[in-house]
Amino acid sequence: MLSTEKPRDVGSSTLLRLARPHRKAILLGLLLGLLGSLGALAQPMAARIILDTVSRGESLAKPLLILIALVVAGAVMSGCQLFILERAGERVVLGLRQRLVARLLDLKVREYDRRQLGDLLSKAGSDTTLLRSVMTANVLDALPSVVTVVGATALMIYLDWVLFLVVLGVLVVVGLGVVPLLARIKSSTHSAQDHVGQLTSALERALSAVRTVKAGNMQAAEASRIGGHADLAYTAGVRTVKLDALVGVSTAMAMQISFLAVLGVGGYRVATGTLPAGDMIAFLLYVMYLASPLMVITAAVTQLQKAFAAAARIVEVDSMETEDRGTGAVADTSLTQRPKQEGRLPTQRRDQPPSVEFEQVDFAYRADEPVLAKLSFRVESGTKTAIVGPSGVGKSTVLSLIERFYEPTAGRVLIDNDDINNIPLNELRSWIGYVEQSAPVLAGTLRENLVYGVDREVSDDELDQVVRSVRLDGVVARMPAHLDTPVGERGSQLSGGERQRVAAGRLLLRRPALVLLDEATSQLDSVNERALHDALDALAHSSTTMVIAHRLSTVISADRIIVLAGGTVKAIGTHAQLMEGDEFYRQLAKGQLLQQR
Repeated sequence: MLSTEKPRDVGSSTLLRLARPHRKAILLGLLLGLLGSLGALAQPMAARIILDTVSRGESLAKPLLILIALVVAGAVMSGCQLFILERAGERVVLGLRQRLVARLLDLKVREYDRRQLGDLLSKAGSDTTLLRSVMTANVLDALPSVVTVVGATALMIYLDWVLFLVVLGVLVVVGLGVVPLLARIKSSTHSAQDHVGQLTSALERALSAVRTVKAGNMQAAEASRIGGHADLAYTAGVRTVKLDALVGVSTAMAMQISFLAVLGVGGYRVATGTLPAGDMIAFLLYVMYLASPLMVITAAVTQLQKAFAAAARIVEVDSMETEDRGTGAVADTSLTQRPKQEGRLPTQRRDQPPSVEFEQVDFAYRADEPVLAKLSFRVESGTKTAIVGPSGVGKSTVLSLIERFYEPTAGRVLIDNDDINNIPLNELRSWIGYVEQSAPVLAGTLRENLVYGVDREVSDDELDQVVRSVRLDGVVARMPAHLDTPVGERGSQLSGGERQRVAAGRLLLRRPALVLLDEATSQLDSVNERALHDALDALAHSSTTMVIAHRLSTVISADRIIVLAGGTVKAIGTHAQLMEGDEFYRQLAKGQLLQQR
């Protein structure tokens, strides 16, 4: 489904802000273009001098040398100008892509939830590619043509203002018909790019679940679904091409009509003796000379509408909420502003495990479907706490709120009695080791995945020790390049249990003060689960641990168990206390929502 958000009105001011950091290079290119255009504009006048020289029977050596010098100088300057401006255009788009990627990664998790990933990828891909094409091949190249048109216009007025009015009249009439087409080009381009974004989303959806697609024999259905988006993009693209062609034909016809009108009116004036033949020839040369830059400018204006459409889709990202990097200041990664130079933000390591407290916390992913209601509990420093309950009661949400993936709609989350909103986000997350149930693995080598997010150098000995402790040594041994073996897209070369062990190994290397485990052993057999628990227990003396589990073997070792029901705390206690005093917990255990092995 296409986005229902109204496209932002993006005009030339937005593109100018993007180009501002490169204004020196652009001005240099324009200066060279100006000089080249002046040299080219002088060529018809040089031709006029040659004709006058021939009529007087004088030597042609000097005027011919001048003409040759003008041609060579114009060509050299035009070549330099083209290179400088196109390089500047590439740099403009490079900077935009870098800021776009930074902002996409800074978005709040809620923004990813409500949008299609493929459409976001399309903004960084096809939209920036279209913008690059327009900026480098059309708009910047057209700037020297503007100089040429202005100069040619001035010289045409100088030669004969009557003939100039004839040309102007033709161009104005045709221009009035072309202007309405430009808005339609912008609209159809935006539509085409929207459909390309939907195509990318549909393809990403199918490829991310390709095994499910194949197992269900759904290849043809998915191909048809994706093809539907391709057809819509094609239809919008063809509509844009038709409008492009109409604008181009109109411009070409305007120049041809202008030439014929000048030929007719000018010929009459030469015949009546009111216009010298040399001036007439020079004027015709300027009309012919005007044709090319006018075509370039018209094409640039047409393509500029496509740039506006692409830029409008790109700057939609500016309206999306980004995470706070510090204490209440939203990250300044606006696409039209020069980015601040930042590397990895410095963080302060914690020597002591923190306490965690939820204080009357409410939360809802959607306003009409509350997940947590007045949730209050406290996890003491250095303890291991298990969170249990039926599916959908908000167990994973609790961990997401601690990580500040989401913000409570009411209440507070405290770390060591300090509201987590008062803690710089980078610093907060540097204290936390978080293992998701899905244990995602990034494309790259096994080594890269193990040290991902570790803010210090890891020795080979330490890495080998961690590999053994999470029982990955057998996996490493069978891989052709051992730790440096690529694990495939999304870790496709690893099993679900192996991916969970990679995530656990990464956690051990980070040595966090607060450990959050969301079904971290759900895909492991009992032997590997026990080994992984032993490895994670090694962190117990230096960390606070919160674990979500459906297995009794994981829960019974916890210092305390928090039982959730209906988005709030139903009971708190040890396993023995809850089995004795809480019927709901007993039913959870006996009903195998907590699976004993």
